[in-house]
Amino acid sequence: MGVRTLFSHRTPNWERLILSLFLCGFLALGTHYALTNPLCKPEEGFHYAYAIHLWSGHGLPIIRISPERPGFTAVEMEGHQPPLFYAAVATVARLFHLQDKIPVAVNPYLLGTLEGNRSPWTPVYSTFSDTPIFFTGRLTALSCGALALLFGYLFCRLFFPWPLALLSVAFIGFNPQFIFIATSFSNDMPVTAAVQAGLWALGKAFRRGIGPWEGLRAGFTIAVATLVKLTGLGLLLPFILIAFWQAWKQKSGKPLIWAAAGSLLIGIIDGWWFWRNWTLYRHPFATNLLPVFLGLRTTPWTANDFKNFLVFLWKSYWLDFGPGLFADPWVYTVTGLIGILAVMGLAFAVTRDRSLRPFFLLVWGWFALVLGSLFQLTSKTAILMGGGRLLLPAAIAAGATLAVGLTRLYRHLILPAGLAILLGIFAAIAPARYLYPAFPRPLLVKNLESPPAYPLDAHFGNRQFELIGYDLEQTELSGRRAVRITYYWRALEKTDHNFSVFIHLETQEGGQPAILTQTDTYPGYGIWPTSAWQPGWIFVDHLALPLPPPGQAFSGTVLTGLYFLPTMERLPAYDRAGQRFPADAVPLACIWTDEGGALHLAAPTGPGAPAIADSPCDGSNQQ
Repeated sequence: MGVRTLFSHRTPNWERLILSLFLCGFLALGTHYALTNPLCKPEEGFHYAYAIHLWSGHGLPIIRISPERPGFTAVEMEGHQPPLFYAAVATVARLFHLQDKIPVAVNPYLLGTLEGNRSPWTPVYSTFSDTPIFFTGRLTALSCGALALLFGYLFCRLFFPWPLALLSVAFIGFNPQFIFIATSFSNDMPVTAAVQAGLWALGKAFRRGIGPWEGLRAGFTIAVATLVKLTGLGLLLPFILIAFWQAWKQKSGKPLIWAAAGSLLIGIIDGWWFWRNWTLYRHPFATNLLPVFLGLRTTPWTANDFKNFLVFLWKSYWLDFGPGLFADPWVYTVTGLIGILAVMGLAFAVTRDRSLRPFFLLVWGWFALVLGSLFQLTSKTAILMGGGRLLLPAAIAAGATLAVGLTRLYRHLILPAGLAILLGIFAAIAPARYLYPAFPRPLLVKNLESPPAYPLDAHFGNRQFELIGYDLEQTELSGRRAVRITYYWRALEKTDHNFSVFIHLETQEGGQPAILTQTDTYPGYGIWPTSAWQPGWIFVDHLALPLPPPGQAFSGTVLTGLYFLPTMERLPAYDRAGQRFPADAVPLACIWTDEGGALHLAAPTGPGAPAIADSPCDGSNQQ
């Protein structure tokens, strides 16, 4: 089949229609991901902070490096990145006068409790109306994901019939990790789109030769990709190699001249960024900052380290929804076996069809360059960088290998197409299977169907929040005994502050209060901070307090309240009669062990509940 692209007048309408339906399916699934998935990607808040920094008119961020600094701000963590994506989001936000009502903030209790607090950002769930700038970033990334698939299709279409080209991008677009990254606020998907456009331009240069238009188009595309993320600059190497090959083939130096013109264009467009990095950080690419952010590796790599690196890359290429949120092991086993079969089929295909060799030499050469660069950078840092998402700009190599290899092996499209459809179905159910259970949505109601076991009607601050009541139950957390408390909060007015909940198990030692165990967290273990609470809505929250280990005799009172972390000042707490609780700590229960080590629990309120005063707990803290 001759060379055809969607931009050619010879492209049949049905081919355009099929591709459009595929892209619409991707956008529909991606929109669901973008609007419903929690804010759990560790880097997403850093990218958001960068865009907000530009939106606020502060200019490009500058990373202040000093040995005395204990850490870096959210803006600085991605402030070394090229600015094009962030500037685009900030520009859209300013043009449409967007402003986030509930800004995304750092969760100070990340991994600080025995359960929950797995997201570094809060609130974990939001809506477009509350955080329009944040969702603009996500939807911009999604649009770039569709462009990446479109340009990937056009690139493959230079070398393949349309069914193989479509199947190649289907194995990319239906990958759960691709959709997850394509709906995250980051520059990973914009650079993937720019790189696919660059590969398409290089493919045209390879097939048609490098003239003035081809050289300048490739140079401009690489320059734009570089201003999105440094990965784009890597395309300069295959561009130069193609120019030398074309010069040798044509026995002419003109391809080299026009490639040099394209390279000069890259310098003109991107030179200011390289110079700025050199001036500020003594490195044109600012990659010397990565060991500063992630820690400097002090030990040499071992064979086991390299094995773990490759395993991590493989797993995170297909599904990595956050710290520890990988797919079931069988998923990686099955994809691995399918991959092995595809490689075998590709070996047969390129052996018998010489026309495929230039394409796969280009895409797998590009993949090797991206992988080598990633390894070179992460070999210097104390922790592994990024994972499989950093390979997505070279994902066309994997997608085309699966499409061509499996089709060659089975001699028809039915089985490979069925596998692509199954991958899409898996992508559709993956969030419900792996993501939502780890980040449960906040339970919000207007009215309670049944009252809490222990009505309380306590209120905090200047009647900002009301604790309607609570439930108690004994449970276990990570092998430790614990008391799970179900809070029934109601917001009485809107606040911009994020107040923390404390739960203390307090005892009396020598007449002085002492804390045996405690849990401090944003409500919902960081999922639903008080700045997200809407007046009139009841938030049903579940928090747990770990207890002393078995064998340790104790008695104490469970106390709770709210405080503002920056000042550690507690909100005044009042009972239903308007009397202020001592130390602004509301008593919830008394817990003690008897001589046999059995655990007992008594609540101070509620019909038929034993009074704390009748228990071994000291009643000095009670009303």
